[in-house]
Amino acid sequence: MHLLDPNQPPLTGLSEELEKAMVLCGIPGMSVAIQYKGKLTYAEGFGKRNEKDPFTPETLTSIASVTKAFTATAIGELVAEGKMDWDKTPVSKYLPEFELKDPALTAQLTLVDLLSHRTGLRSLDLAWFRSKEPRRELIKYLKYVDIKPKLGPDCIYNNIMYAVAGEAAANVAGISYEELVETKILKPLGMTHSGFSAMKMGTHANYAMPYDAASFEDAQKGRFEIGYLDDIYMADAPAGDIYSNVFDLVRWGSAVIHGGKLDGKQILNQESIQETLSGHTFRVKTKRTSEFAPVEAYGLGWMLDSYKGHVVYSHSGGNPGYTSHLTMFPDADLVIACLTNANMTTLPGEIPYLIADRVLDLPKTQDWVDVAIEKTRGWYAMKANMSKINFLKRRDDPPKHQLCAYVGQYSDPVFGDVSIRQERDKGTGEEVLYFKMRTFDSKLDHHHFDTFSTLLKDFGYQLGASITFRTGRDGDVEGFELEAGSDIVEFKRKEMCKHEE
Repeated sequence: MHLLDPNQPPLTGLSEELEKAMVLCGIPGMSVAIQYKGKLTYAEGFGKRNEKDPFTPETLTSIASVTKAFTATAIGELVAEGKMDWDKTPVSKYLPEFELKDPALTAQLTLVDLLSHRTGLRSLDLAWFRSKEPRRELIKYLKYVDIKPKLGPDCIYNNIMYAVAGEAAANVAGISYEELVETKILKPLGMTHSGFSAMKMGTHANYAMPYDAASFEDAQKGRFEIGYLDDIYMADAPAGDIYSNVFDLVRWGSAVIHGGKLDGKQILNQESIQETLSGHTFRVKTKRTSEFAPVEAYGLGWMLDSYKGHVVYSHSGGNPGYTSHLTMFPDADLVIACLTNANMTTLPGEIPYLIADRVLDLPKTQDWVDVAIEKTRGWYAMKANMSKINFLKRRDDPPKHQLCAYVGQYSDPVFGDVSIRQERDKGTGEEVLYFKMRTFDSKLDHHHFDTFSTLLKDFGYQLGASITFRTGRDGDVEGFELEAGSDIVEFKRKEMCKHEE
């Protein structure tokens, strides 16, 4: 038990409530910490971090996109030193490799544009997923991507632009991005249990393995698939690669809400901290319940909101097998951190409201556990839907070519190289096509004519995709269109490959 102040009435029965919520929301293991008025009031672990060991407050997990505020704050330290500026100098001046198709836009985009998600760049996560290419090489390929030239007020969430911003800062500092965050934030704040990469996390004694479930019902019944610690370093690490525990996270959150001060000492630049906490884009503009602000803004690595009259700064994170959330109520000096080793759950984002109602004695308006259950159920339903390809009608007309005609190497300047091969299906004995792109290796199911469907699957990741081959004027297959989620990509043939019987 890590209940550090058991005599506080607001916390009575909290552990039992959180443990029950964890089970109802289908989470193998979880940790929660509360820092209130400068005092670590509560820290507890629940469930398992692997197949046998308990999940404790000391347990390390990936914090995923909670990393973004560290990236923005490290950049803020360089701004304070006069080495960068937020919204005057184009990022391309700091990182010449950053070049877009539209030269006017290249000359326009600043750090604030990238860090507040207002560039308009569509998600390119699939293009960078488990890529082994150096970050700066991947950044060079952005010049082939179409982006709307007009910047808007909406937050269009993009991990790749955080990678660009982090690499630009590293270039200016003359050290790696990871060294920059470690020297500017982690070490000065005494965050001794935080660092980069899953493999580095795995060198510690107490870390959580990632888990996933096929459905919400499986998760609630404890039927999980255990994942792996990825040995491929995350290409877009500035967007989501830090690992930590709840002790370090509430320490970080406390420094943020106190303008960079910790234990009475000014460690981070106060003006830069304030800039990260200033709204630049709208994240949620739809009608919301009365507990929250009419709109939710996005700063630089922080979501900006209010809850029952209290200002709220927060950020969530999700990597395959992990979900995280850090929430701060600055006017109440309340910081809440929650980490889990569940792939899909919204409970970490609802726990802060459950705790704030207790600690700040706020009127009860919703059962936040029930809210988390319904939202998590919806996430699993969305996951199932994303694994499907909803063709209007399955015609099943035969392909225009023999299967061997589709075999070959194909390429896109942003998504890289893929291959189509022909093999005998071990189950049916039929000759079929397979699609391979980095770690994705999946069978193509014929739909009609030159259109096939497939499932891009890795641990904690699955996305239905369609592939439609294109025939050139010479009658040979010259490329194909891949449609996966919001991505529509044109791959061109690199070379012809002969089918081997």
